Amino acid sequence: MSSRGFTIVELIISLAIVATLAAIAVPLTQDYIYRANVARASTEIRGLEKEIMFYRTEFGRFPGWNGMWTSLAEIGRDKVEDPWGTFYQYRNLENGPVAGDKKPQFCRRDRSYNPLNYDFDLYSVGPDRQVPTNYQITKGTGADDIVRAANGKYVGEGSKF
Repeated sequence: MSSRGFTIVELIISLAIVATLAAIAVPLTQDYIYRANVARASTEIRGLEKEIMFYRTEFGRFPGWNGMWTSLAEIGRDKVEDPWGTFYQYRNLENGPVAGDKKPQFCRRDRSYNPLNYDFDLYSVGPDRQVPTNYQITKGTGADDIVRAANGKYVGEGSKF
């Protein structure tokens, strides 16, 4: 007598193999998507940085003036969204509310509480989408931000700066 179909043991073993493969593939895929989003945000921040520097070359000042020191409207980039669907954040530190003021409420800080930049801050709030974010990039909601730091010498995850 020949049997047709699978036994319950064969089905359970097949399901266990599929579940194991899924358990391996899902975290790898999520990590790949996260790294791709970080790379995209870093590239877009570099592009915005170039546009801001071009604006400074043309007009002798950074965008954001007359009370709009956190806006990129002057270069037409105030509605650019990061990979997580939030707008890029910008602060003109050179022409901000008090020119040259380096108080914690006006610029982002590193783990030693030193200013990230002295010209302007430009960053993505990252996957947690928390606006406003923590001003110290290694704490709380600031740890996952994609930042421009050291006056443009670094662009990447805030927690790695």
